[in-house]
Amino acid sequence: MMQNKLFEYFLLVWKNKKSRAGLIITVFYIIIAVFGEIIFPKTYSLHPSSTTIFMPPQLSNFYLIFGTGPFAESILVQIVQGAQSVIEVSFLAGLFATLIGIAVGIVAGYLGGIIDDILMGITDIVLTLPSIILLIVVVSAFKTSNPIILSLILSITSWAGLARAVRSQVLVIRNSPTIEVLRVLGLSRGYIIFREVVPTLGSYIIIHYIFNVEAAVYAEVGLYYLGVLPYNPNNWGAMIQQALSYGAALGGKAIYYLAFPTLAIVGFMSGLILLSYGIDEISNPRIRS
Repeated sequence: MMQNKLFEYFLLVWKNKKSRAGLIITVFYIIIAVFGEIIFPKTYSLHPSSTTIFMPPQLSNFYLIFGTGPFAESILVQIVQGAQSVIEVSFLAGLFATLIGIAVGIVAGYLGGIIDDILMGITDIVLTLPSIILLIVVVSAFKTSNPIILSLILSITSWAGLARAVRSQVLVIRNSPTIEVLRVLGLSRGYIIFREVVPTLGSYIIIHYIFNVEAAVYAEVGLYYLGVLPYNPNNWGAMIQQALSYGAALGGKAIYYLAFPTLAIVGFMSGLILLSYGIDEISNPRIRS
């Protein structure tokens, strides 16, 4: 039954043009992240010289179709090898933030009372924190490149908005006639929450998960750009920082070293945004075409 429902939902996603395009783009990036280091196990580079560093795209050599970097290394190989870090951390951070937000929102909305007051008080405090400053402080203290720890750090503030939104939805569902009937029948809170409340919020949760992944991408790339995370030359944020330090913003030879990592980020974000827009259209009858 569950498999049939998932397959039916996938068909709805596939039929929508925006979500189909977004899904294809997102899966393409996931494939690069999973198999990138198998395809390019080693960094490809030329002997550094004045003619080989920051070379423009060379169509005659597959490894150099994006050009070279400051040490005559292949930009293409760097982007592919850096995809694993960006996508793994962003998906994990989005997952952690979403799970925390769901748990806090459902517990606060369904139980109410003093538990609701305490959880929403904590949520309001988290919402008022300057997230980027807090992330810089915490990341600087831990100085870790472990994807799980880094993902947990990136999710410490991004769950709060979802928690408050889920609570609002649960308050509406909690007072519906269906839930009242289930209470009268003596069904447990766990059954009502996991069999009735959570499935009702399915599409809503998926959309917010995608939003959390997007936020994690910006956060991780930004932290590498600022240099507060352990240096990884293949991370897209570190590549952008290096390109700018070589004058790429002024149109120098490093312009391709700036352009292609930026395009990689834009492409990944575009896929996520299209996917979220498509799912929103499927789930929201007011904007369904």
